[in-house]
Amino acid sequence: MMIRWSELWLKLFGRTQLWGVDMGFWVAMAAVLLIVIAMNVIFWSMKPKKH
Repeated sequence: MMIRWSELWLKLFGRTQLWGVDMGFWVAMAAVLLIVIAMNVIFWSMKPKKH
């Protein structure tokens, strides 16, 4: 069984667009944002290597 996110979103909020842009775009943007934040946390928490 596959979840249809657009149908679920439509039942919850009554529409599948936000500011004229499809929800798939916003989901992709959120995924990219989470990856960028995680990479920043990981790399900024690393200590420099001493030679």
